[in-house]
Amino acid sequence: MESIERVKTGIPGFDELIEGGFPKGFNILITGGPGTGKTIFGLQYLYNGAMSGENGVYVSLETSVDGIKKQAMQFGWDLGKLEKEGKIIILRIPMDVIKLDLFISINDAVKKIGAKRLVFDSLDSLAINIDMFKVPVAYVGSKNRLTYTGKSRRRITYLVMNELSKLKTTNLVIAAASEGQTQITVDGVSEYASDGVVKVSSVDLGGTPSRTLEVIKLRSSKITPGFQKFDIREQGATLL
Repeated sequence: MESIERVKTGIPGFDELIEGGFPKGFNILITGGPGTGKTIFGLQYLYNGAMSGENGVYVSLETSVDGIKKQAMQFGWDLGKLEKEGKIIILRIPMDVIKLDLFISINDAVKKIGAKRLVFDSLDSLAINIDMFKVPVAYVGSKNRLTYTGKSRRRITYLVMNELSKLKTTNLVIAAASEGQTQITVDGVSEYASDGVVKVSSVDLGGTPSRTLEVIKLRSSKITPGFQKFDIREQGATLL
């Protein structure tokens, strides 16, 4: 059987849960409620990649470039330095440009630094602001792109996952978790459209707030099932 090339996150204790890393080229959904550590997980993945020779792009529809850099610097991750060295691009998607072709911007950034990793933050912001963007739905020839003009959140999710897969990067896609029990994410389809799902949660254990992490699925991989203790410390995200 052909071996699968894997991409290490470098997050202490995590890669051991997934046979050493994410399969190369996969779209991995990182889902959870506010303050559970989704963004930190993504930044740490990108930073560790850049430090080990795998350039990366952080696509933000929510936080400013300065805001992302400040958050990373809390853990000693100097993204500004890596940006100057051409190892990372923080791509802030503007919300005041009507019908911006989102994936042309992303593809240009990936090509510019030969990125191997990408973090997309977030599916929820894209769905809310979909009227501002062009997302390809089909191609006619090599250059002509037909873009989606509808407003179906589920359809948008599938289109985004499809476009991210074409980049040949290994992607973390951030999305909000559902508060109900019948589906994992708010849109109810992200978990099916992605190759893997990692859920981070905040729980109350005997009056003490704690975090947990669960690898719900990962195609082509044997995973360690169940909830793992998870925390955000001075060096970033870590499993306990």
